[in-house]
Amino acid sequence: MAVFTGTNLRRAATLWSWVALLGAPFLLVIGILLVVGSGPGAPPPVEMRSTGAAGDAVQLLPGGRDAAVWGRPAGTGATCTTARSSGEPVTELPRGTGDRPVRVDDAGGSGSWELLGVTAGTGAAATVTCVGTGLEEVAVSPDPVGGRSQGFGLVVLVLAPVLLVLGLLTRRALRATA
Repeated sequence: MAVFTGTNLRRAATLWSWVALLGAPFLLVIGILLVVGSGPGAPPPVEMRSTGAAGDAVQLLPGGRDAAVWGRPAGTGATCTTARSSGEPVTELPRGTGDRPVRVDDAGGSGSWELLGVTAGTGAAATVTCVGTGLEEVAVSPDPVGGRSQGFGLVVLVLAPVLLVLGLLTRRALRATA
């Protein structure tokens, strides 16, 4: 029994062309959702767990989980220091965002917050104290890292028209041999 007969190859090519033609719009929609950030790769909503006035000690998350420290209004030159439950200082938080959002809206409805720092690597810390010019309120939330970049969405957007063209070329080649 011959597997690579002309009829079988034609059937496989026909199936491929249908998969390509129907898959291209699907890839286009998925790519747009990934680039816009409202699809499966969208960052999770940020909810503030504990808040306090600037200069007051705010409780960090239990269990030593990494937390993001937020402030409002935007504190220029704000510095945040973590401390143990005994009050002994642990470290000053670096002011970098990495791949985290710089400004978020609280999912709990308390408004907009600006990122001041992240407690990654300060496992023994229990509280955080932030001071700075213009800083009035400080809040703590789980670390929002993990939002995917738009890079994969752009790759999918580029592949969608390529897949469409390959499907059309396959259909044309099948018509020419018929």
